[in-house]
Amino acid sequence: MKTITAVIICISIFISVNCIAADEKNLPVNTNDTTIGQVTGNLDGKFKILLGDKAITNLGKKSGVIKGDIFKLYDKKDPKMMDTIGKCAVVDIYDMSSVCEIIEMKREIGVDNATIKKLKYEDANLLPPIFALLTKIVEPYPPHKEIRVFIYDIFDENRNVTKFSEKVKSEMKKIFFQKKRIKSAGRGVSSSLFAYLPGEYSEYNKEIEEYLEKDQIDVIISGTYKIKEDKEKGKRIELSFYKIDKNWEDLALDTMIPAAPYTQLVSAVTVPFTERKKEKTVNCQIIYKPVHHKTTSRDERNDIISYETRNNPILEYTLRRAEFNIVTPTDFTVTIDKNEFRFDKQKEYIIPLSTGNHTIKASFKKGFYYNDTFLVALSDQDRIAQKDAILTIDRPEDLVIEIEANPLPRKENIVFKIYRKSTRSATMMKPVLQREILKPVETYKD
Repeated sequence: MKTITAVIICISIFISVNCIAADEKNLPVNTNDTTIGQVTGNLDGKFKILLGDKAITNLGKKSGVIKGDIFKLYDKKDPKMMDTIGKCAVVDIYDMSSVCEIIEMKREIGVDNATIKKLKYEDANLLPPIFALLTKIVEPYPPHKEIRVFIYDIFDENRNVTKFSEKVKSEMKKIFFQKKRIKSAGRGVSSSLFAYLPGEYSEYNKEIEEYLEKDQIDVIISGTYKIKEDKEKGKRIELSFYKIDKNWEDLALDTMIPAAPYTQLVSAVTVPFTERKKEKTVNCQIIYKPVHHKTTSRDERNDIISYETRNNPILEYTLRRAEFNIVTPTDFTVTIDKNEFRFDKQKEYIIPLSTGNHTIKASFKKGFYYNDTFLVALSDQDRIAQKDAILTIDRPEDLVIEIEANPLPRKENIVFKIYRKSTRSATMMKPVLQREILKPVETYKD
């Protein structure tokens, strides 16, 4: 009966896969939501393009393409574009063209069609500056790298959040997250990050980048706007976007858009400005202090075996055969918030921590040795020593955390000792935010 069932399942899977493949092959490309371009050549001047070669296309920034996008390729003799002949990943991008690397192919690629989903948007005035910001975000990263982005608020000149702020933020999310390599940082963001306003990013960029590192975020985006009177064009909105990148250069991008369409939105305050306390950063020195215990008698060794095996005859047999004479902690790790530190090759770390609360987790396995020869480690979850603690830093003074790891039975396996450390620190010079002016241009034309 089991054999028959297995055969039926295999046949079902085979039919399903082939049906899906057939559907993909027989469905034409929807030209309403697809931008269609062409492979115009290749960097090496070859007549035919092969796997790994660099192709040139006539799709660029003005077609809504960014570095890392993937084109689907179709035979130029397939007008309905029913069957893909390959895929090409964008590695360099220009206004009206791009260079992409062939990553999949069913046959040699020539002057064939290249397609990508159209970038959807709701506001044509906001599209050019938002898309320009998006290209600046992906520019320094390798094409395959996913980028975790947190989009913070947009503020008016009085530091309030308005309905216009919310519209810009909503449009930014809509445009950004259509691109597969842009990942949302979600809601797991340090609340202390919200104390910093865009105008302060240049001054506090080091502190902000430390929060980004802790929260595993690559880029934070925020912005400001104010109304300006233009004698020729009337009222205009001066819109500034700020990009803080934990890995690459920081940037402010300025542009101007007409104010008339947003008259009611810019005056409708939804979140009035409230001052938030800025957390300070301290250096925290983590010191690992393992306890290595050498047994002095067979009775002591038997007592350790009896305590650790807890009526597990297999484990008891393993330890008795081991003939160990040293018990020591192994695989010691410390996790502070979401960052893990291993102590296999070093006994100390110095890490930056902000004032406020932090979660510390320490754990180790109990290892058994005969002199300097490793025999066995207790790796069952129930037998791994672990301890959690909440660290509250209320003053900007450097700290030392000593963590003692003791593998002996009936002892407190992990002990935290925390004390303050007085040090002298040199004045830190902070880089100035690089600023660019964006001239509004027609970005897309269907």
